[in-house]
Amino acid sequence: MSKLSVTETDRLIGKRIQQKRKELGLSASVLSEQIGIAQQQLSRYERGENKINVAHLVEIAAALNTEISWFFIDCISDQKINDKQKFIPVSEDRIRNRLYAHLDRLSADKKRGLLVFLETIL
Repeated sequence: MSKLSVTETDRLIGKRIQQKRKELGLSASVLSEQIGIAQQQLSRYERGENKINVAHLVEIAAALNTEISWFFIDCISDQKINDKQKFIPVSEDRIRNRLYAHLDRLSADKKRGLLVFLETIL
């Protein structure tokens, strides 16, 4: 399995994790223990060196008592949203079909994480 490359989004999410953790006065070792990962892995997430999986982000959000959407605030600019909108199919049926096609490819953990994310933004 090939390793996915880290993006600017990963770095921004990691920065938000670290910001919230420090704001709450938690050490990296305490937070990593709460969510069941190695402290080194949490540090790699915070530095944006590793991609964070959805299940871990859901656990981090819960441990930090923070809406999951908060971690994405810096990730999408208005310009990126406008640029992507021209690629979204117009018909509701086509949008629904594309969403279902993507859902079929997700693991159960990622589906749960997506559901939590959707519920926070609705």
